[in-house]
Amino acid sequence: MKLADSAAEIRSGLLDITREGGPGNFLVVSAGDIYVQFAGSPGNPQVVCESISNEYLPKKLKVSAQSIDHLKSFGFTLGGDEIQNFSHTFEILREEQAQEVAELAVRILSEVYGLKKTAEVQIEVSLE
Repeated sequence: MKLADSAAEIRSGLLDITREGGPGNFLVVSAGDIYVQFAGSPGNPQVVCESISNEYLPKKLKVSAQSIDHLKSFGFTLGGDEIQNFSHTFEILREEQAQEVAELAVRILSEVYGLKKTAEVQIEVSLE
């Protein structure tokens, strides 16, 4: 699926991980090594989003300091755990909120990581 056409499917996946399955639900949106992933569970409106950091990207895909600042402007912080990815928690109580987060995911992949709107992305939903 093309990045430009992926927001509706991402929205649907976000709603699925907060309404179905179990406590370890995931939604991953990826294009090769670049990804944005979400973790959620039914009955909990909090969805944690992780965005890959330069630590895990091959040299040719590393993002600039300006792109990192752009990601931080969306509310993301660099994690302090063993996994050094950027993260941000969103609240999804309504379909409109899921749509906004889905559109933000598309913007992050495009504006921060430089994916073209025509880039192919994979969307995986894993319900526990």
